[in-house]
Amino acid sequence: MYLCRDKKRKKMSKNILIVDQVHESLPTHLTEKGFVCEINKNIGYQDFIDLPDDYVGLIIRSRFQVDKEIINSKKSLRFIVRIGSGMENIDLDYAGEHGISCIHTPEGNANAVAEHCLGLLLGAIRNIPVSNEEVRQGQWLREKNKGCELNSRTYGIIGYGHTGKAFAKILHQFGCKIYVYDKFNIGFNDDFIEEVPLDLLLEKCDVISLHINYILENKYFINDKLIKKILHPFILINSSRGKTVKTKDIIPYLKSGHMQYACLDVLEFENVRLQNSAMEEWEPEMKELASLENVILTPHIGGQTIDAEKRHAQVAFQKICNSLEI
Repeated sequence: MYLCRDKKRKKMSKNILIVDQVHESLPTHLTEKGFVCEINKNIGYQDFIDLPDDYVGLIIRSRFQVDKEIINSKKSLRFIVRIGSGMENIDLDYAGEHGISCIHTPEGNANAVAEHCLGLLLGAIRNIPVSNEEVRQGQWLREKNKGCELNSRTYGIIGYGHTGKAFAKILHQFGCKIYVYDKFNIGFNDDFIEEVPLDLLLEKCDVISLHINYILENKYFINDKLIKKILHPFILINSSRGKTVKTKDIIPYLKSGHMQYACLDVLEFENVRLQNSAMEEWEPEMKELASLENVILTPHIGGQTIDAEKRHAQVAFQKICNSLEI
């Protein structure tokens, strides 16, 4: 028995609605615990509001915003699971005020994102995307595409949560020097990193990799003012959220070569469902970004692996059980 949000006791619902892609093991394990899992991957915002109030849980990625109206429409909700790391599509404060546990699974895809960052980085320092296109066009430019090795660069990781730590562990295996800055946490015990203030990281590092959540204070974290503090050429990697980088501000530095490469798995122009707009609707900055040779773009796939999907399910299942004390 659980205390309902109107403070009256009633039997807990057993219905869970899954509205996005999850590994099949998650509904299987929840069913074994006695829950009834309904999967509807086509449901929209208003469709959900119009459903009966008989769901104890909602499992979502980024199908729609979970705002006050959504929360008010389902007073039986006990938990919301966001498969993945960022929770910017959920009104966490309002959910908390109404006794709803908000769960996410950043552990699930940390390694996948870290490996993707390594792939982007190798693409940049070894000129892989550019030389690939040149060879296909009949050009064989070995000297032009001479690169550098991983441990010849100094790395700055901004945000040392699950993905930042996973990326640092990979870089450490290559003998890389790694500096770390995290605005909200200090005192990490890993002996292969050095914790430093942000300004020192910007001064020391040739490669800067973002691993921060998208919250209001992190909007346009990478902007003209910050880049001006970096007095040497550098590579930028962003696998967190698109709006942590102001596209308009990085383009001049990419053109000048001061930003040697931008490796972007996420884009400022993504919508709430983490999708970029159709090409014919691109903003001028997006068009210019896509035209630059020293930019590597991937469609927010850093955490998209079969292995990560399975780990997300494992983590989500355990956290749901812990939340409901079952």
